[in-house]
Parts: sequence; C-alpha cells; structure tokens
Amino acid sequence: MKQSFDAVWTECEDLFAQARTALRDLQGPQAPHVARAHLNALFRATHTLKGMAGMLGFPALSQAAHRLEDLFDLVRQGRLSITDGFLETLARGIQALEDGLEGVKRGRPEPADHLQAIRREMGELEALALPLEGAAPNLCALLDLPASAREALSAQERLRTTAVLLEGLTIRGLLLNLDLANFDARLRAVSGALAAQGEILSTLPWEAPEGTDGIAFLVLAASAELDLEALGLAPGELGSCRVLADPAQVPSAVRKPVDPAPASREAAPPEVAFLRLPVQWVDDLEVRLQSVEQLRGQASQLLGPGQASPAEAPLALLAGMEDGLMEVQHTLLQMRMVQVETLFSRLEALAKSLARDSGKPLAITFRGGDLAVERDLLSRLAEPFLHLIRNALDHGQEGPAVRRAAGKPEAGTLCLSATQQGRHLCFQLQDDGRGFDLTRIAAKGRALGLLGEAPASPEALLRLVLEPGFSTREEVTELSGRGVGLDVVRSEVVALGGELHLSSEAGLGSLISLRVPLHRVVLACLKVRCGQHTFGLPLESVLRVRAGRLPLTCGAAVQELGRAVPMTSLLACLGLPAPESHPAFVLLQDGAEWVALGVDEVLSKGNVLLRSLPELARVPGIMGGAQREDGILWVLDPREALDLAGLAQTRRLTHA
Repeated sequence: MKQSFDAVWTECEDLFAQARTALRDLQGPQAPHVARAHLNALFRATHTLKGMAGMLGFPALSQAAHRLEDLFDLVRQGRLSITDGFLETLARGIQALEDGLEGVKRGRPEPADHLQAIRREMGELEALALPLEGAAPNLCALLDLPASAREALSAQERLRTTAVLLEGLTIRGLLLNLDLANFDARLRAVSGALAAQGEILSTLPWEAPEGTDGIAFLVLAASAELDLEALGLAPGELGSCRVLADPAQVPSAVRKPVDPAPASREAAPPEVAFLRLPVQWVDDLEVRLQSVEQLRGQASQLLGPGQASPAEAPLALLAGMEDGLMEVQHTLLQMRMVQVETLFSRLEALAKSLARDSGKPLAITFRGGDLAVERDLLSRLAEPFLHLIRNALDHGQEGPAVRRAAGKPEAGTLCLSATQQGRHLCFQLQDDGRGFDLTRIAAKGRALGLLGEAPASPEALLRLVLEPGFSTREEVTELSGRGVGLDVVRSEVVALGGELHLSSEAGLGSLISLRVPLHRVVLACLKVRCGQHTFGLPLESVLRVRAGRLPLTCGAAVQELGRAVPMTSLLACLGLPAPESHPAFVLLQDGAEWVALGVDEVLSKGNVLLRSLPELARVPGIMGGAQREDGILWVLDPREALDLAGLAQTRRLTHA
C-alpha cells in the first residue's frame, strides 16, 4: 500500500495545486464562459481526488470531496452565484481535504468528517440556492429521442441538456456498435476523445442494429463542432451520428443574451497537461546519463592536449555533446521541481482561515513564488510553515483593539519570501506583531529548569522556544497550547540539513529565517586549478579574474575597483599546503565582503549539476560536488570561503 500511496500522493499534490489555481482564477469579474471553464477545472480536480480517496480506502475523504461537488453542481445548474462567500467556503473545503490527506499520509487516523468546520457555511449556501422550479426551463423535450429515452435521463443530465442548449451548443447522438470482448475499453477511449471536443451529457444502452453481434450505446454529446475523424473509431464502430437538438430550436423567450462583442471576449484558459512518471525511471535515466558523461570524458582526454593533433570537428562535436548532456540533466532536474507558489497558495488559505477564526485581521504577502524547488523538499517544508504561521497569529499578532492602542493599523501584516542563494533555499517569515515576549519566555524557562537565575541574553531566550514541548501558552486554543511548539519546525529543518534563526523586537514584530540545502541544482561555475586540485567557484560571486604573480605575505592586499582587497591562497582557505605566490587571482564577493583568492590556472566556465553529497556535510567551505570525467569537481561556498580566507590570514599573522 505504501508504494501505491506514495505514487498517488504525488498526483494528489498536483490536483490540490490545480484546485487552488482554479479558485484563485474564479475571483473577480470575468466573462461567463471563462468562469465556467475555471469551475469545470475545479470540479475535475475534486472529482479525481474523490476517486483516489475511494481507491485508497478513505471513505470519509471521498464523501467530503463528493459534498464539495454538490456545491459546484449548484453553480453549474445556475442555482447558485459565485460570490466571495462561496469562494471562501470552497477554499476552506479544499484546504480541509488537503490537511486530511496530509494527516493520513503521516499515519494519523482519518477524521470522521473532514468538512466539520464549514458545515454551517455549506448549509447556508445550499439554503440560498434557487429551487429547481426557479431554474431554467426544461428543454429536454427538444431532444429527437423516444419519450422513454428522455425519461431515462437523470435530473443532472436533464439540467445539463437545458444548460448547453441555452449556451448555444448543438447536441448530437452517436450510435456506437462495440465488440463485446473489449466494449468497456473502447467506450472509455471514444468518450475521452468526445470529451476533448465538448461535453458528454449521457451514455444510454441502445438496441444494436440488425446483423450485429456487439453491444450498442447512444452517446449524447454537446459541442459547437464535431470532428469524427479525431475520435479514433474503428471500422464498423459508428452506426450513425445525427443532431438530436439544435440551439436554434430554443424559444426566444428563454434564450440567454448574446455577447455583443465576441471578438473582445476574454479567452478561456487552456487545458494543462501533466506528465507523471515513477521516480525510479528518472533515477535510472540519470544513471545512464552519467555513463554517457563518463564516455564523453574519456573521449575528451583522448582528443585533448598532448595527444596526436586532434581535428577541430571532433572537439566541436564533444563540446556540443557536453552542452546537450547538461541541458538534458537540467530538464531532468526540472521534472522533479514545482514552484514555491504551490506552497504559498496553501499557506495563504490557512492564514486567512486562522485570521478569521481568531478575530485578528491579517494581510499576508508572498515573494519568490516563481522559484522552482524539488517537490520532495517543498512537501517536507509544508508542515513546519503551518506551525510558524499558527505561532505568528497566536503569539505574535495582537487583536485590533490592542493594535489601535499601539498606533498600528488594525490589520496585521505577514510576509513570507523565498530566495535561492547558491545551493541553498532561504525563507524569511516577518510579521509586525508584538514580537516574542522575552519576559514570559524567561519565566517559563526557569520554571522548567532550563534557565538559571542569572539574566539570559535575548539570543539564548529565543533558542529556548525551539526546545521540545516549550510553550508560553497556558490554555489550549485552536492554535496552540498543546505542547507542540517550534521544536517541530527546528527538528524538520535540521533533518533537512538546514538552519533556523529567530530575531525579535518588542512591539515591532519578529523575523524567522530558514535555510535548507537543495539536493540538486544547476550552477554556473568558474573552474580553477590549484596544485593537483580542481575547484569550482559560483560565477554569481566572481567579480573578475586578474593575472600576475603577487607574493602572499602577511596582510597582503591588492587594489581592485578602488578598494584594497585582502589576498590569500585558495588552498590556504581549505587548510591545504599553499605556495608563497600564485600566477592568477580570482576576486570573489559575498555581499559587501571581497577577497582575492590565489589560483594556479583558470580553466573554463560553464554549468555543472551540483549534488549535495553526504560525505561533504561537515567539510567547511565546500558547497557540493559535480561529477566530471577526471573525478569530482568540488564547488566552494562563497560565504564560507570568505570566512575561511579571514582565518587563513589570521594564521599567517599569528605565525609571522
């Protein structure tokens, strides 16, 4: 079950992202056909989730998804309008489904009712729905079918028949004669092709024509045009295709008004196709690419300097092979990635729901949502951020009256930003609340025996809130007080090889910084040689390269770009034996700090696929490694390289 569930969970994440996107697209005024397209996308995502929940044996989740479908149908039937309240209820419902499935994935028992928190709002919406008799007239009588066939249509099918005729679509009947041996598979295939051109209203068992041994179905399909060749029908499968109802037959008294400017209408959003592959396939492909890369490396060495005068054509071919392999590797990496926006949209729905329930108005903003991150990493960060937002609302944000008294706007602000720094993903969560209450933290720490009587620094007090079970909330609320604190966040971040930092200012707010390494990243590097070692320096941190042998004496510096830049050997930074001088220097920058690193040779620049290797986890100065034909190319971390350069200079001064 676990392997099956993991595969389905990946697809569920995509479906939840599609649902949130459709909900966001439904906001604001838009043409009816555009709103209908967004609503249909939302319905399809929820319907698929319902089927997956049933397949995996989670009936409560399947029933909750079906309950949301009932609301979608009320809008599709014209009985309910799309309002802000309707969209907010749907957003909370989708969030409840996602939280429920996330809990099941983590081994928690399935709740009896996933939608308990929004039952009242759902009931109010259903009470506002127009009764069936107040909806559009029943136009099923226009169908050129026997009365018994029309009566066999369900209530939903009759409503959709009326709706599509009012929208100006033609209803056709396709009589299909299918072989008994594979009729179910063929019916699904033809129905899928039909659905791509319009909407299937109903599929009715039908009497097979004389002289046939198969099984017959009459498929009612609504569309503006119909391309029969695109249905992929085998010879003899199509008995007939005829118009069952023409929208021109609809009485003028009940027709919808025609858009006077069709040319200026907003285009309906295109359908997005998703390709889902087993992760093992991608892993196997990467292994094969590494083998090809090694062959390319061997050929490069055979044709390289020192060999029998290689021709230019093979060298150019090898260069093209290298570029092509890197592009394929980059494409494979992108297949593993999703945008940070998928996490942001989920957190936004949660923050709005918590703000409303707690009576604390909140304006939440996001930056960096277009950043692409590995899916597994982003999935593991979801729960830590849920805790951080709950903590910010419960402990950090004040109520409206308290904020007014403090001269603040009634609505608090919460900003979450994401950036990529080298091979690290960095988040910052900042709010304008009261900040961490250091006095209460100190009192709680002493009560728990975590602090002595001596005063503690703000940094030490902030580290206390990351201890297991630490909470200053005495009573249990919907947000906190359950003994599950920020230690959950720290544990997950540390497990990912990352760091968590807290800062706060009383009355002004707090800032939480989170930094985790990316497992794979394509990085542009400058490749240099020092002695027998080859290193990569991230190009984004390289200011310039300077040739010229200069002695590396104590306190040595070089004048570059109007400032004195300290000099040291790259080898000395890494604690390796270093010469007294180098023939070239690379000017490296991280923020406002610069250093000139001495190297023996500047080789080339290009993209490398950087991997986070476990054995490098505690090697200072190393960001990661990239597999090359002559071994692993070690890539330096610019921030750590500057720190190590300072230590190297200190050692020189100490031993001078």
